[in-house]
Amino acid sequence: MTDYDTIKTFPESDRDWSEKQWQYLLNYLVDIGMVKYNEIASLVLGHLNPSQVGTSVASNKSFQCHYPPRKCWEAVRQWHFEQSGKCADCGTRLELQADHIIPKEELGDAANTLDNMTLRCRRCNVVKRPSHKHGGKTFLTSEAALMWLLFTRRPKTYDEFMKLCRNYGLTMASVRFEESWAMAKWLEREGLYTISPNSKY
Repeated sequence: MTDYDTIKTFPESDRDWSEKQWQYLLNYLVDIGMVKYNEIASLVLGHLNPSQVGTSVASNKSFQCHYPPRKCWEAVRQWHFEQSGKCADCGTRLELQADHIIPKEELGDAANTLDNMTLRCRRCNVVKRPSHKHGGKTFLTSEAALMWLLFTRRPKTYDEFMKLCRNYGLTMASVRFEESWAMAKWLEREGLYTISPNSKY
């Protein structure tokens, strides 16, 4: 049986967690009834599903103009099969997307050629975009980090949760923290979380 007291002894930074510690957290979430293993597996399998290049690339007119009619998908499919199946930057197989090597901001539609495409995971894709200046500041994606903080730090007030989020490096509007705090409210009603009477929410 896993317990929260053990999780409290793990490194403060999630970047320093071992695979065993991440496994322990998953077992803990299952043990307290947050998720089931089949739900975890379902999510992972869904995120392993290869990128949808048929719609994101082959149906794009600026890619299609390089091929005879109805031949673009054939070329894109072949390119897709020849990829490693891993993110070009971090090596994960999860949430892969077709992405430009030299960005469209520099080349415009001329960037839309298969020799200028690679596969990146959603996180690494965001990190390299000039429009996402805060991308990559955190180890986890923002949606994962919000729940990691809630379950591993178990703040007793909303203000404590918000401070943890900001200290972690999350830069989104505070409404996202308030939305995520709903998880603490829901769990408290089931006797699975303790919120201080002094909490703002």
